[in-house]
This record gives sequence, C-alpha cells and structure tokens, in this order.
Amino acid sequence: MRSKPVGPFTALVASLIIFLSAAACATPAGPDLKNGVLATFDVAGERYSIFITNTQTIAQVIALWNGHSAARIPSGRVVKGCVSYNSAWSWHIDSEEITMAEGTIELCDGRPSYVEAHVDDWIATVGFFCPWDARLVALKDYR
Repeated sequence: MRSKPVGPFTALVASLIIFLSAAACATPAGPDLKNGVLATFDVAGERYSIFITNTQTIAQVIALWNGHSAARIPSGRVVKGCVSYNSAWSWHIDSEEITMAEGTIELCDGRPSYVEAHVDDWIATVGFFCPWDARLVALKDYR
C-alpha cells in the first residue's frame, strides 16, 4: 500500500501545529504564587513575568515600582518549563536567582521571543536573561 505524497500546504499546516504546540504552554505547571511578588516586564512590546521570592530582589523591584531605584534591568537564570504566570513562553526565570541591575553584559540582553526560539542554546551558553529594554509594567504582592 502506497501512501499519498504530502502537499506543501499540508506540510506547512502540520509544521505550524507542531511549532505552536511546542511554543505555547496550554497546561502550565509551576509553583503556587505565595511568599513573593509577581513582576511583569515589557521588552520592546513583548511581555514576560517573573515570580520573585528572593527577599533582596523583592525590595529592589518594589523600590523600582515606587520610583526609588535606577536598577531597572531584571537579571535571572532561565529555566526551561512552563509556569502559570509566564504561560506565553516555554521558559521562566528562577524565582530565587534573580536580581535587579543598573547595567549588565550584552550577552544576556534580548527579547523574550528570542529566548523562546533558542531556549536550549540560551540555557546552555548564556544561562541568564537580562533585557536592557525591560520596563516594569505591573507588580502584584503575594506575601
């Protein structure tokens, strides 16, 4: 029995479905949101959220939110895996291993979508994400 050849449109649709399934987090998992703050950042029109449990960084991000800090760049270890508060991406930032900085090295700068497209390589070679254009747009306290 011979199978029919797959047309270019069918192949494109199948590839798109596989890509969207891999990129989206339909059923994200992750820690309960308690004993920390949820910070949402905009980076060149793309948003991502970080749940922060590190007490020093919580103080830093609250100071930024209140206009009392120039440390506006979140810098944290990238972890593969979906979480409920960052469900647009298949990765998140470690809740404890996050700091706020006034400046960082260029290597970890980028957009959330770039990290998404290269998440395995990013984790293996860069490790941290520190977008220079990050702008804190929301902060919710879960302490």
